[in-house]
Amino acid sequence: MTTIGELELIDMLQDPKAVVVDSRTRDWFEGGTIPGAINIPYTYVVDELGQLGCEPDFDGWDCTEAKPVALFCNGVWCGQSPTAIRNMVNAGYPADRISYYRGGMQVWRLLGLTVIGGE
Repeated sequence: MTTIGELELIDMLQDPKAVVVDSRTRDWFEGGTIPGAINIPYTYVVDELGQLGCEPDFDGWDCTEAKPVALFCNGVWCGQSPTAIRNMVNAGYPADRISYYRGGMQVWRLLGLTVIGGE
């Protein structure tokens, strides 16, 4: 797992092979998110690994074709993305394909970057 900043996250948003995941609960997501991010709440991330390139198998998930992903939540104080990342790795998602935008929505908004939804 790699921690990334805004520039790397913007690069991932422009990469058609990558997925940027807002791991916050639906109510937070609906209050505003980063354009291009999909919402997979941290409480359901293991159930939704199919959206990230994994295939169900007898032992849970086969993630050999897993997509590069970046997860974010509310900011450095928020534990939703770290929880999601731990659960993904425990389910077999390759840690080297996971990025963590630690600044989350708090830093994104502070920098004046575009937010969709909410208001």
